[in-house]
Amino acid sequence: MSPPATLAKTWTDRLADRLGPLVRSRTTALLVLSVVVGSMSGLLSVSFWHAIRWVDLMGSIAFYDWLRQAVDPAEHWLTPAMWAAVLPAMGALLMAGVTWRIFRERENPTVATVMLDARTSPGQLPLRYVPAAFVGAALVIGSGGSAGREAPVVAMGGILGGWVGRRLGLTQRRRQILIGCGTAAAIAAAFDAPLAGVFFALELVLGDYTAATLSPVVLASVAGTSVCRSLEGVGASHFAVPPYHIAGWWEIGLYAGLGLAAGLVAPLFVTTHAAIHGLFRRLDRVPGSLKPMVGGLAVGIVALALPQVMGNGYEHVQDALTGRLAAGLMVALVFGKILATSLTLGSGGWGGDFSPLLFIGAMLGGAYGVGLHWLLPAMGIAASSYAMVGMGALLTAAVRCPITAILLLFELTGSYQVILPMMTAVAVAIPVSRIFLKRGMYHERLEEMGGPASDLPETRLLETVTVASVMQPRAVTLSAAAPYREILKVIATSDQLVFPVLDAGGRLLGALTFKTLRGHLDAAELADLVVAADVISEDIPVLTVRDSLERAMQLFAEWDLEEIPVVTDLAERRFAGILTRRQAMAARARVLAEWEMEDR
Repeated sequence: MSPPATLAKTWTDRLADRLGPLVRSRTTALLVLSVVVGSMSGLLSVSFWHAIRWVDLMGSIAFYDWLRQAVDPAEHWLTPAMWAAVLPAMGALLMAGVTWRIFRERENPTVATVMLDARTSPGQLPLRYVPAAFVGAALVIGSGGSAGREAPVVAMGGILGGWVGRRLGLTQRRRQILIGCGTAAAIAAAFDAPLAGVFFALELVLGDYTAATLSPVVLASVAGTSVCRSLEGVGASHFAVPPYHIAGWWEIGLYAGLGLAAGLVAPLFVTTHAAIHGLFRRLDRVPGSLKPMVGGLAVGIVALALPQVMGNGYEHVQDALTGRLAAGLMVALVFGKILATSLTLGSGGWGGDFSPLLFIGAMLGGAYGVGLHWLLPAMGIAASSYAMVGMGALLTAAVRCPITAILLLFELTGSYQVILPMMTAVAVAIPVSRIFLKRGMYHERLEEMGGPASDLPETRLLETVTVASVMQPRAVTLSAAAPYREILKVIATSDQLVFPVLDAGGRLLGALTFKTLRGHLDAAELADLVVAADVISEDIPVLTVRDSLERAMQLFAEWDLEEIPVVTDLAERRFAGILTRRQAMAARARVLAEWEMEDR
């Protein structure tokens, strides 16, 4: 009898054989697949939410009651608060055991992971990431770890979409679109917000607004929302948003202050997460599988003072939206949630940072609204309205997704009145956060992973092409000791315009150009006195074999050169070849043409 893995492979192979020719020959089949991927992603989103609830119930109630009866019936030391503080460490330990031992995966799949997959080699992430993320993140979040469910669902949906495209033998372009379909449906189902799901995929994951991309992503978002509504009911979301209230149109200006606050808090969130992640990476004495547990213990200590920071925390967001939290507590929760989330994810815990951003934004906006109400008591300011806008403002400041944030708030509130305050806060939050953060946090992580982080589709395409694949490996070079007569002879018999000058070990010292030689062409008396090293120009651009075609195009635009030397790396500067402007332009045209052909 064949093992289960063999049976599964055989089944998928048969499905690919049957559907592959149809999918490759008909564009309409992509729309059908987008509905399938969207439906599956929506089902994953709903199932994942119930899995988190089940873990929460089992850990905080069922298992606690059993353990208390067994070891401390009188609750002398095993109090509910003490148990809640220990639970995140237990959940993180279980998570590490499951993901490391069973699924053999150590890295938490994030939104940046899916962005990297979509923008480089779509469909290359293994399918086992889906069950690993489902179980691992559910254990962390359900046990009280400070993380969110949206990013894991986005990762699962995107990985599933890419896997379907790869199994069916689709082109790279169509696999990329299916990844976007999975992520759009995940967000749409999570918030019952189909428009926000569409623009999350277009704005962040794909960075592509073309018509060929829009139609499948829209259908997937509709499918994911429909699945969610059929299982959970219409309006099923994490929290019930009260009606939006604005005292008068003059109040819109006050939201600029909230945008300023969000623009300052977002970099604090990103830098704190990066600092704690770096701290745990340097903890060499602690085994990698135990680091999430250490982070969980630290979260439990924070939770002893601020229990609201545990888990998704959406029930406390609901309190902020309805004005049931004091301003001082909300300010404390802003910093407490930043710390708790950084400890959970920075130590290696699985989960996302999308929900924590909404939590922090709600607390920030709520505290800001309460402060305004205290300063202007007679103006009828509703603090809960600022909590709503704060969610979108902080999300935009950290992630740089203004359209997604505006549409998400619009769909959650169902009120057009929220649009102008939201736009005001977003318009201020982005430039303020850019003072400290060059890019959004997902794009920063994508760049750290070596992926194309540009917002322009053409730039991202050129960033996927290396100079090594385009350059001319053979070139006419000169020795540093080459006499002036030899230099003139080489130049007279070569079509090159730039001549790299190398030392005895093959390292690039500089280059000779006609511009540098122009002043010496008539100096016959120098023929036996000058060598190449005397007249080279060291102030020339240099590329490495690992540089992207986009980097090369930038240098050609900045420098008045037709050719640029290429080295293995900037440290050793060992000569590897030369790249001409014509080669770069031809490669650019070829890449864009291939992309346009796949788009049809």
